Amino acid sequence: MSDRTLSLSEEVYARLDAERKEGESFNNVISRLTEKKSLMNIVGFLKEEDAEEMWQVIEEMREKSRDRTLRIIEETR
Repeated sequence: MSDRTLSLSEEVYARLDAERKEGESFNNVISRLTEKKSLMNIVGFLKEEDAEEMWQVIEEMREKSRDRTLRIIEETR
């Protein structure tokens, strides 16, 4: 593996440093923060009843959002 030199502003360096876990290199921090996430990583994270409740809440929020959008459209006509 070859090495590269990067120039970072003090602000970005401080952000990376704040994200760094004990004993972690900056290379590891950047790798961890930029890795692609997959929803498959959270399979089994919720119990089935909790997942169902979450979906109900999401559907309720979507319905409220649709209603609010339609109301705003009507009010602006």
